[in-house]
Parts: sequence; C-alpha cells; structure tokens
Amino acid sequence: MQLPPPILNDDERVKAVERLGLLDTLPEERFDRLTRLASSIFGCHFATITFIDAERQWIKSSVNLDLGESARELSFCAHTIAQKEVLVVHDTCNDERFRNHPYVTGCPHIRFYAGVQLMAEGQPVGALCVFDTEAKQFDETSIEQLGNLGKLVESELQRQQVTELSNQLEEYQRRLARTQKITRVRSAILEKVVNAVSLQDVLNDIVYAIENEFSEQICSILLLEDGKLKKGAAPSLPDFYNEAINGVEIGVGVGSCGNAAATNTLTIVEDISTHPFWASWKGLAVKAGVGSCWSQPIQDSKGQVIGTFAIYHKEKAVPSSEEIILIGQFAHIASIAVERELAKALIWKQANFDVLTGLPNRNLMLDHLQLAMVSADRDGEKVAVIFLDLDNFKDINDALGHDLGDKLLVECAERIKKALRAKDTVSRLGGDEFIIILNGISGLSSVEAVVQKILDAIAKPYMLDPQRVHSSASLGITIYPDDGRDVTNLLKNADQAMYGAKGKGKNSYQYYTHEMQTAAIKRITLLNDLRYAVKNKELFIEYQPICNFDSKKVVKAEALLRWQHPEKGRIPPDEFIPLAEESGLIIEISNWVFDEVCRNIKHWKSRFCSELQISINTSPSQYFNAESNITEWLNLLLDRGISARSILLEVTENLLMEANDMVSKKLFEFRQAGVDIALDDFGTGFSSISYLKKFPTDYIKIDKSFVKSMTDVSNDKVLCEAIIVLAKKLGISVVAEGVETQEQYDILKRMGCDYAQGYLIARPLSEADFESFLIAH
Repeated sequence: MQLPPPILNDDERVKAVERLGLLDTLPEERFDRLTRLASSIFGCHFATITFIDAERQWIKSSVNLDLGESARELSFCAHTIAQKEVLVVHDTCNDERFRNHPYVTGCPHIRFYAGVQLMAEGQPVGALCVFDTEAKQFDETSIEQLGNLGKLVESELQRQQVTELSNQLEEYQRRLARTQKITRVRSAILEKVVNAVSLQDVLNDIVYAIENEFSEQICSILLLEDGKLKKGAAPSLPDFYNEAINGVEIGVGVGSCGNAAATNTLTIVEDISTHPFWASWKGLAVKAGVGSCWSQPIQDSKGQVIGTFAIYHKEKAVPSSEEIILIGQFAHIASIAVERELAKALIWKQANFDVLTGLPNRNLMLDHLQLAMVSADRDGEKVAVIFLDLDNFKDINDALGHDLGDKLLVECAERIKKALRAKDTVSRLGGDEFIIILNGISGLSSVEAVVQKILDAIAKPYMLDPQRVHSSASLGITIYPDDGRDVTNLLKNADQAMYGAKGKGKNSYQYYTHEMQTAAIKRITLLNDLRYAVKNKELFIEYQPICNFDSKKVVKAEALLRWQHPEKGRIPPDEFIPLAEESGLIIEISNWVFDEVCRNIKHWKSRFCSELQISINTSPSQYFNAESNITEWLNLLLDRGISARSILLEVTENLLMEANDMVSKKLFEFRQAGVDIALDDFGTGFSSISYLKKFPTDYIKIDKSFVKSMTDVSNDKVLCEAIIVLAKKLGISVVAEGVETQEQYDILKRMGCDYAQGYLIARPLSEADFESFLIAH
C-alpha cells in the first residue's frame, strides 16, 4: 500500500478544515442529498463526502458505508486532495498504490474509486467520492459530472462560511452596542434631532448643546451646496463674520472649513494668525476674536461631504485625542440632522417621481387624476385616461440589453411629453407602462388628435447608439365620468382597453367598452374556481402517445392537464393555464401533476412498457420562484424508486430567454440526475441556437403550426428539415407535434425525425384508455 503524497502548506489546509466547523458533527440533509445523487448518477454502491485534518479522515456524509472516520494514511481521499484532477482508479487490484490496501483486501472491498477534491478558502479540505466493489469504467463525461457535483458541495461550504461570518459580525455589533457609552451631550443632541421641526432649529440646538457643555468652545455648522459653504448654524459668532464666509467656494488651503470640505479630512489650524490657510481672513478672525479653528467634514452615509462642523477657540489651541473623537462625533450628529432633511426631500421625490424617466409615478398620478376629476366636475368637462403600453418592449430589452431598453424608455417618455398639451400629464407606472391624463376634454376629436400624435411620435425610429430601433404602442382610452366615476375603475377600464388594442394588432388605440368589463369579470370568476379545482378533484390528466418513427413503437407520451368544471363543463387549457401562471397556482397544480404521473408511470412501466417515458410541461414560475422547490422532484423520484429517465421535462423558449443563474442551476441539476429536458414549441418564439449550446437539451419539439400546413413543396417543410438537421448535428432528438395525416408522417420520416405526436398516432387519452393503448401496442 502506498501512503498518500505530502501536501505543501498542510498546516494552512488543516486550519481551513477546522474553520469549516464540520468535523465531528451530525449528518446534514444538504450533504446527504448530494451523496445520494452521486451514488445514483454513477451507479455506485458507495458515495461519501469527507474532510481530512492532520491525522484522520472524517466522513460527513455517506451512502451504504457504516464508517465515521479513518486514519488519514488509510484514506483514498487523502490521495484525491493531493491533486487537482479527478482521481479515478478503475480497478484497485491493478493499481500498485492500492492493490494491498486494507480497504481493498478487506471490507468494504473497494475495486473502483473516483474522487474530486473539495476546495474552501483556496485549500483542498476534503473530497466527494464514489466507489464500488466491482471494477468500473469512468469516461470524460462522468469525470465532468463528478466535478460539477463537487462544485455543488463547495457552494454549500461557502454558504456555511458566509453564515458563520455573519453571525460573528452580528455578535461583534451586539457587544459594541452593549459597551458603548453615550455621553450626556450626545443624548441631548440626538433628542433634539428627533424632536425638532426644522433643520435650522436642529442645527442651532446642536450648537447650543455643545457650547453649553464646553463653554470655552464656539461652534459653527456650514452646509455644502454646489461647491460653496452656506451658513447652517453659528449663533455665537458675530453676524459680520457669518456673512463674510457665507458662500465661500471650497478648495485646498481655503481656510479650515474650505480645506476640510475639499479634502474630506479633519483640518486643524492651531494659530490662525500664522497659518497660510487663513492668510485672506486674518483680519476678519481678529475682529471676531477667534484664534484657532478645527474643522471636521460632515459626511453623508456614503462618505460624501455635505458640510463642515467647526470648533473655534479664542486663543490658539490644539485638540487632544479625546477632543478629536468628540469633533468626529459632533460632525456625525450634525450629519444625522442634515441627512434627515435631505432624505425627506429625496423620499418625497422618490415617492412621487420615476427614477429613470423623471416622470410622475403612480402616487403622483393618482393625485393628478383626482384633481382632474374635481376640476372636470366643476367646469362641466370630461377627462380622458389613457393606458399606454409599448409593443414588444420585452423582446427589445432581451435582445439589446437593459441599458438600451432604459434609453428607449427615456426617449419614449420625452416623445410622449412633447405630444401632449400644456394642461395634460403623463406618468410612468413601471416597466413600459404609462398613464396619460387629458384634461378639459369636450369631445372625442380632441382625444383622438392627441392619441394619433402620440402614436406617430413613438413609431418614429430611435437612434440608440449603436442601434437603430423601432417601436410602437398600444393605447387604451376611458372617459370620466362616462365610463366610471372613481380612480380604480377608470384605471381598470383603461387597462382592459389597452389589451383590446393589442388584440387588434398593436400600434393602435381602443376605447373601453362594457364587453371588456364582462370578459374581465369572467376571467376573475374562472380564477376563483381554479383555486379549488385541485381540492375538488376537477383536474385530471390525459396522455397523448408519442411514436418512434423507426420502430413505430410507442415508448413516450405527453401528460396533458385538463379541467372538468362542475358547471361550465370542460375548460380549454389555453383559458385556465395562463390564469394559473399569472396567479402562481401553477406551482401547486404542477406538483399535483407530477404526483399523478409518478403514480401511473411506476405501474405502467412494471406492467406494460419498461421503456416508457412521460413528458411533463413545466412553467417558468417553477424555475424563477425560489419557493417552488421543483428540484425536490428529484428526491421524490428517488424515494419512490422511479428511474430519472422515466420523466422528461418540457420547457419553453421564453424560460431560456429570461434564464438566470438560478434557472440554469435547476436545469443542470435535473440533467445531472438523469432527467431529460425538451424545448417545447421550437420555432414559434425567439429561437436561438445559443440556447441549445448553453442549456441542457435532449429533445426539440417542432411546433404543430409548422407540421399542420406542411407539404412536399411548402416552406414549412424546409423549416422542419432545417430544424431536424440542426438537432442531429447537436446530438438532440426531435419530436414533431401535430402529425395528423399520413403525408405529414411520411415526409417527417424521410427527413429523419425521431418521434411523431398527433392525432394520426392517437388523440389524448384518459388513464384507462392510455393503459388499454399500451396493452394493444
């Protein structure tokens, strides 16, 4: 048996292991889940996560191994941490390092081993490994997968370190808060800061409180505005002195306060009469009776200078270390008062104006609308409320980036403002939504003139360096008091009318109608009913078989959600699924679908078709919502003894367009566990080959809209063939949806398509009918 190789700086490595705080601790599910996953992925009987200190190997998590620790020199993992590459021993009996190892010749009789080092604080602290009692081959793909699992373990270690550091910081802050003593002056000043009405009163109270406590000191607070120091509070200095320095521009060497503000540092002038900073103001200082000046910059919470706090003495003087601390504390207290006033102004602005465009936001818009309604009632006029939404803004934003998207919004806001009359207002609700209020309306002609002007302005090209961008808008119009007499209904009406305009083809406007309100009420009622559909067992699943072109055998099917309403009958999926998406109910419903599919597929695979795979449509919400726990499906598969290959997850192009790191991580977790991924409705959205390269994709599903009108001489045939060739080059299988005729089937088969789905094969079937179909086929 060969001993593990030595490691440079092993003392530092051991310290890093100890700082993790994981040695001699109880098992944790976050690690156990990963060892179970590793054992499952690589088909190994054993899997462990271990940490290695100076003398031993501590096994934090294991699968099928009844061992808590071992000597370091007996540890396979001690060899693993000594190298950056994954350590793979295909057959220990043929490896001189391990053929006589006690764990090879004795229990657990290791014949195969693969391990990857785990890094923390830049040190190899342990290993994730899988091993078995039989020799195995371990290819490059397996090595990459093991490395990826190791990264997941390292991310758990990093999360723990951050948590521990946060706890240490919180403890330090608590100790600091307990031990800090608040002086009598500080308490008095803070009380005045809290209770004072105006900034001027607060600043004067600060100065008086300090001067009362330290009678030999004269205090001055100056505020920085546009590079100049303005009088804040200096009641004990002569008026002529305050007026002389009021408005002085800051600069290096410009008095004590001017220098402090310019350099953002404490400036101490022990003797005004001899110091060069005061050369221009010596006579003024003599007349005011001051001999020294110490000035501390007043900083905001970001460290930017917002003023100065100065202490004058009648004679020349140097501050003690304690006085320097006090000056800093007094300046900080003054900053609280000044920042409070600045924050009040900023809060009001942020509460009422959009940060990006500078337009009034929803809050101020509501005030404007209320005033417009009151004015209209008084003058016997009307008010038009217009809901404007940019067309395809999300696509522009995703394609060109958020920076150019923001520039487009700013330019749109300017164009809308210029298209309005002086008495009209526009506000931004958020995103690409704007509300326009037209005051003093006497007839619809005046509304339409403004609306057309807005549409024309927005439709002109945008020169957003370096891009030339085109956009348009959809406008919904409602009239006060004709369509509604309160703000809520007016905004709701305008919103509904805007969606009506989008339905007409965009770049248009539409007035609110009562038919829109009826449709909205129907939608709300349906949503309420949907909330109880799972509980009341109104939802069910149909399964549509998918045929293999080569063998003509059905080994796949798609699970399709259906709703049988007790009063309204069957509700089409395109009506209730969007409602489930918008309301968040889709997560609960999808979990129910997964449970039902798991229950059925285990039975069907054991009885009728061992190769059967059921595809499940998944919602973007399940990947973006941190609370959806869609990856818990992997644990459910393990718990129920269902092969990961039994399930295929279908995702949409929209999900990949909007995907972030969290989405990518979830998709790769499924892929690493063995679950196949399919890209649904391929070709109907903003398809990009980069998605196929960046995200795990096992199947492409050609949308039925291409197949439906496909003939031997159609463009759809060319598109389908291009998709199939592309997929083949990338090693991706292709499923054609909507195959309804033998001609379509034959064309797709000649192209080399892998699978067919559609009415020609079978319509969606109930559980019982699908089971009969499996028996018959």
